[in-house]
Amino acid sequence: MGNRLTGTVYLVGAGPGDPRLLTNYAVQALAAADAVVYDRLIHPNILDLTPSYAERIYAGKEHAKASVSQDSINQLLVERAQRGQTVVRLKGGDPLLFGRGGEEAEVLRAYRIPFEIIPGLSSSMASLAYAGIPATHRGLIQGVSTVGGFQGKFSYSWQERHSWVVLMGLEHVREVVSAALDAGFPSDLAACAIEWATWGQQRTVRATLQSLPEAMETHAIESPCVLVFGENVRLSEELSWWESKPAHGQRVIVVSGYPVEWGMLEKFREQGQEVFNWSIYLSALADNDRLAAMSSHDTVFIEESALVNALVKGWTDMGRDLRDLPHLCVPAPEVSKVAAKGFSRVQVASTVEQAQKDLDDGKQHLYVTFEQFQSLPSSARKHVNHWTVPAMIRNMDALWTYHLSRNFDTAVLVSPAGEKWYAENRLTAERVIVSHG
Repeated sequence: MGNRLTGTVYLVGAGPGDPRLLTNYAVQALAAADAVVYDRLIHPNILDLTPSYAERIYAGKEHAKASVSQDSINQLLVERAQRGQTVVRLKGGDPLLFGRGGEEAEVLRAYRIPFEIIPGLSSSMASLAYAGIPATHRGLIQGVSTVGGFQGKFSYSWQERHSWVVLMGLEHVREVVSAALDAGFPSDLAACAIEWATWGQQRTVRATLQSLPEAMETHAIESPCVLVFGENVRLSEELSWWESKPAHGQRVIVVSGYPVEWGMLEKFREQGQEVFNWSIYLSALADNDRLAAMSSHDTVFIEESALVNALVKGWTDMGRDLRDLPHLCVPAPEVSKVAAKGFSRVQVASTVEQAQKDLDDGKQHLYVTFEQFQSLPSSARKHVNHWTVPAMIRNMDALWTYHLSRNFDTAVLVSPAGEKWYAENRLTAERVIVSHG
């Protein structure tokens, strides 16, 4: 993506929050990014789809708080592209629907910088779907309008069999509702507010149009929030599916040394939970020189099942036969996960020290990650080496700070390093599951 002289900028819609709603093309763009400029309303783990070397630049905007100006964002995109970088401008929802993507495209065109616009699923439609509200419905709703409410204005006339979706209307909901009533909207028209649409903490508050502001205040609805006016809202009482999931509303934090696989995170979401994976490191990459020195008689200690992918990728990229892969040694909780990857015959050990005891002294070597190797005292490094290059450490940013500052229902600690990080950062969860050793 991009050319050798000037980089390409991809204006990418990340959808309303649920990472499963990303498009394939968005994933491809993220995988090729040298720099990603991202907003407040994306899920932080989406950034793990970028290379570990990619520069991550937070440009989130929040009402009544200091934020990066649009001019500064425009300049960032231009500067990075002029360096020859592939740049992803990652936005919540769709980049061209109240996302200022058109303005950014105009600036890029003015500087003759190549760009592409990758659509994203807008919250205007996704929020309705996740709340069980058909945007149109035969015999009930024939049309829908998506409008902005950030200035408190609502200059639209009442229409039968029509619904209105109001984005960014939270701060001025009383003015918006008052304007709608003055324009002839029925006071008893069905209405609702959908908070954090498609996230595990999504909440839908239903009311009449006239009583909606009070209902939102009673339930302390916060941003992001979508307002819906129309008789289709009544259908959500029987069609609501996301908020009916058995574990909906629960927040889960998985703390690991390296990023866990998307499949594991998706299993939580299937039950309606919101899940975050804080990994201490951004990725694990194999050291080709170390892999070349390995033999099938050696042993690799795999503390977290996700490391198997890095090992297999490095091994096959070098053209080596998987049948010659060294023995795998894993903690008991990881055995089933490793077996699911096709490695059913593994040794079991909780720690590197336990794995060392099974070595045939002088004939076998034990390989661990670079970070594990560095943590071993020199006296414990006999016949031990590392098979990965040094990993990049995940940095805390405003996006992660926001999500980690809220309490969790469950914390899953999948490695000793993750358990230590959880304790040091004083996170709070009602239930803690230690899934290692």
